[in-house]
Amino acid sequence: MFPDVSFATSTRPRIVIYTLGRFELVLDGAPLRFKGRAPMRALELLSALISAGGRGVSVASLSDSLWPEADGFDAYRAFTTTLHRLRRLLRCQEAVRLCAGRLTLDPQLCRVDLWEFERALRAARDADSLHDALGLYHGPFLGDDPSPWALATRTRLEKLVAQAGAERRQSRASELMPQLMFAVA
Repeated sequence: MFPDVSFATSTRPRIVIYTLGRFELVLDGAPLRFKGRAPMRALELLSALISAGGRGVSVASLSDSLWPEADGFDAYRAFTTTLHRLRRLLRCQEAVRLCAGRLTLDPQLCRVDLWEFERALRAARDADSLHDALGLYHGPFLGDDPSPWALATRTRLEKLVAQAGAERRQSRASELMPQLMFAVA
């Protein structure tokens, strides 16, 4: 569902995208600030792409999500315009790749906190690594964004966090049981 790239071994990504608890872009180390109105459609495209996994996401599904009332041609035209604006916003054409009708956010150029959290959660093998993984969770996906893709991802993440918290408590209890048995004896 998301790129499996180790950021520890890659060079520092040019674009950092925070989606847990908030939606913020950091380009080349500086938070992106808008003078006047923010380019909402470009940001919606980015958030929908991340929510869909960020790799190999069909243009048709993104267009249907973002422009449900538009017919095929109008939706595609709106998509290409919005993609151009997103690339310009990120100041990097290569960050968002379009190939064979599928959109990909380049993991070598972009770091996404959601992907790091999910990767750490998958890799957690004991209570300490699970604790460290849960430390990467800084709140609901995209804060309080009401978009359908944000709600679906937020719900999925909340279940993962609840399950990981329960596993962590169970793991801690298992680790403490021999000490408690010794103390009682």
